[in-house]
Amino acid sequence: MRVSCLDLLGAEVSTYRCPYRARGVVVGETYNTFLVLTKNKVITIPKSICYFYVYDLNVLVNGIYLVGYRDKRLFGCGFKIS
Repeated sequence: MRVSCLDLLGAEVSTYRCPYRARGVVVGETYNTFLVLTKNKVITIPKSICYFYVYDLNVLVNGIYLVGYRDKRLFGCGFKIS
């Protein structure tokens, strides 16, 4: 599976090699950022300068491969976005 085909919405992630230290659940996504729900707040984390460890899949992903709108990124992977 291509890294750009990962759908992280609802996944538990933590940042690695990133000035934004966070661990939580991805609750939203924009073109350049993830919205991560931590213990008591939602943090906006830029994709392009961070690595993300995805606990559900046990993978470390370079965020540069995740830059883009979620629906357009996943459309080319065969996913149907509702």
